[in-house]
Amino acid sequence: MTETIDQTAAIDQLQQQITELREQFAALVKRGGRVRPGLDDVTEDLADAVATLAEGHEAERRQLTSDQANLVRKRIAEVQTQLAKPASRRQGGDGYINLTPKQVQAKWATVEAAQRMVEADLAKLEAAALGGGPDKDRITAAKARVSVVARQRLNDAMAAGDPLPVWLTSAVGSLHRPDPEPWVKAAHSVLVYRLEHGVGDPILPLGGKPSGDDAYGARRAGEWKKVAEELNKLHALAGKSEFKL
Repeated sequence: MTETIDQTAAIDQLQQQITELREQFAALVKRGGRVRPGLDDVTEDLADAVATLAEGHEAERRQLTSDQANLVRKRIAEVQTQLAKPASRRQGGDGYINLTPKQVQAKWATVEAAQRMVEADLAKLEAAALGGGPDKDRITAAKARVSVVARQRLNDAMAAGDPLPVWLTSAVGSLHRPDPEPWVKAAHSVLVYRLEHGVGDPILPLGGKPSGDDAYGARRAGEWKKVAEELNKLHALAGKSEFKL
């Protein structure tokens, strides 16, 4: 009896596998005999370009925008001025230093904490000065490659009538007719952003909002805003309410 049940289960499993293989074969035929990668998959045709951009992002994370660098220099000067004061002029006496500038946190800190703050800021400026990463030509070529592949993948998916991933439909909705160009342009921008910045969120088109804590974060935040504004325009929001990403 047990043997019969096992055989029945095995047959059911085999039939299920055959059904899945048939579906995969039908999809393969529909796609012209080849299986296309997901829109934002990093396959061999994109591996070098994406790796180059990731290398550039890592170098940017060590850098500061000009405004950030100026703020750090100003903070160093202000804290050093406070450290140079004799203990008798410190509101907290021997153990404390009055850190009055608003950008210095916390407002009250020990002398040792203030010294560590200065050391950390100096190290940040030194690291930012090192630069590094791919040169401008390599970055430009990598971005161009990502853009071309993204455009081709979108064209192939639309021509085959493939269902679009959730993260894309949540951003651009269904294909606009009779003029699909604004939709295609916005979809391309979203896909390029995901590929360039390694966004893998299955639902959020652009992932979380980036911070501007370093040069990379500041640049990415600007790109995030630009794509969001394009989506606002696509959905005819006209700036009245930010498209939620």
